[in-house]
Amino acid sequence: MYKNKKVLISFVLCLTLIACLPGMSALAATNNQLQPLDADSIASIVSAFYENKDMYESNEFDVYLTEDLAEYVKNKVDTQWYVMDLYDTQKENYSVEIILLEQNANISRNIVTFKFQVVSRFNYVGCDFDTTVSDEVNVSYDVSERKITDIYAPYNYYDVAMRGEGVSFSGNNFFHMTDNFAEKQESIIDDIDATYIAEMSDVAVDFDPTYETSSTMLNYTAIVNWARNNYYKAQPSSGNGSVPYYDFSEITGNYDCTNFASHALLAGGAKVNDPGGSGITSTGWYYRSLSNRSTAWSLVTKLYDYLTTNTTSNTAAGSSFIYSTNPNFWGLGDVLQLKFSTGADYSHSTIITKRTTSSDGTRAYAYVTGRTSDSQNNNNQAAADMAPNGSKRVITVFNR
Repeated sequence: MYKNKKVLISFVLCLTLIACLPGMSALAATNNQLQPLDADSIASIVSAFYENKDMYESNEFDVYLTEDLAEYVKNKVDTQWYVMDLYDTQKENYSVEIILLEQNANISRNIVTFKFQVVSRFNYVGCDFDTTVSDEVNVSYDVSERKITDIYAPYNYYDVAMRGEGVSFSGNNFFHMTDNFAEKQESIIDDIDATYIAEMSDVAVDFDPTYETSSTMLNYTAIVNWARNNYYKAQPSSGNGSVPYYDFSEITGNYDCTNFASHALLAGGAKVNDPGGSGITSTGWYYRSLSNRSTAWSLVTKLYDYLTTNTTSNTAAGSSFIYSTNPNFWGLGDVLQLKFSTGADYSHSTIITKRTTSSDGTRAYAYVTGRTSDSQNNNNQAAADMAPNGSKRVITVFNR
């Protein structure tokens, strides 16, 4: 299912890590009896961490973490439990697969770093559809101390809020608690509460449906189907067969989420707006090549700006609302953009692919599919699980 760069974890580290722990049972060692960890053992710890976070498990592995990291991981788990209890996003039929993507050694510092792909598959309790979430997780391991010094997921809302976006990861990574950690932890809970209250409120908006009579709606089923068929692929297909698909995550420091959403819209019949310029332009919505395209094609805020202001006839446009559980202002096939913390800008684009409603029909909940890269993606994940501490906005796209 995933591209063949993945290497299932079975080989020994290039440093002198001579012992392998046979599963989690050996993790009960005391501090002065720690066994050296190889890739399999570290993968077991990452798996146990995900089971704790997602399934309310209590696997014990703190002895293999530095003291600061152990406290950080516990707070991350507790925060995710708080979110699941708040939104009722408990999981069942759970499995997790750990895939080694990269391994590097800093011999002078006795540090080995790993990049893992962590693929969790489950059902939300009460939902009749499958969910898949694929994360990238970076781990650093101090060979001399036999301790894991950092576990970091660069696209996880908690790590982004607590540590910022775009944190570099190398052989120098030792996580240390900062003086304002407790303040940040309190702030993220406050943000989660504020976001929950806002999403559960009846949102008063000025809804102007006149575009429905003067415009052509898209095939939203086709948008959903394309997204769900392409989110995990190393090379997604073109949304309409004529616009080439280029994976923007291949460019260092760039992500593929908005490009993915653009192609999903093409699959639903959205019409490009190509004014015929050259180079990378700030007008229109189109992609001809990496060096000849509009910024709206692949940038989160630029796509929003284009869709909500475009007046060119026979091209894609959009109507946007702040996301809430009010069921009247969004549906399947809409674009949902997210903030990963309250003070940040919108930084991720997804497609709404599933929707559940409360028994009385007064509330609706969005589940989204998106692609940051071939190893960082999700299918039918609850929007609340992705960014519980930041606001979200929905764009319904149509052709003028």
